[in-house]
Amino acid sequence: MVNQSKARLALGCVMVVVGVGVALAQKAATPPSEEEQSNAIGSLRSLNTAEAYYAKEYARGYSPSLAALSPPPQGEAASPAAANLIDPSLTGGHKANYVFTYTAGAQDAHGQINSYTITARPAIWQKGVPNLFTDQTAVLRWSKENRAATVKDPEIE
Repeated sequence: MVNQSKARLALGCVMVVVGVGVALAQKAATPPSEEEQSNAIGSLRSLNTAEAYYAKEYARGYSPSLAALSPPPQGEAASPAAANLIDPSLTGGHKANYVFTYTAGAQDAHGQINSYTITARPAIWQKGVPNLFTDQTAVLRWSKENRAATVKDPEIE
């Protein structure tokens, strides 16, 4: 009898844990809200500003990665490897239910990076949810198709 009671209790606990896990997965599997979309647009603007500052401050052109814009390890000063220009949440490429992908252009003969692109795609796409794009021109663009936005897409006004 005692073993059956323990087994039922254990099964009940497993069902609760599975139910909570499913609920969390369903919440994580939702397309970005309008607020999250606005947050992603603001993040792209912040990234463009950080890139402009990085290019001026370090005279190396644009950064080679998002990590180069991130805060340095505790106790260390900002440097080209960790310039302390963006929120750490952007360093990993995930924020506001969007996935950010940074691509640095090729280095020129002097080792400078003169271009970059950044796309922000919804973690879960749904019709009507914008995919976002920007580059060194700082123009923001969008597409509501299930694909990464590009330089050929319309500007966000």
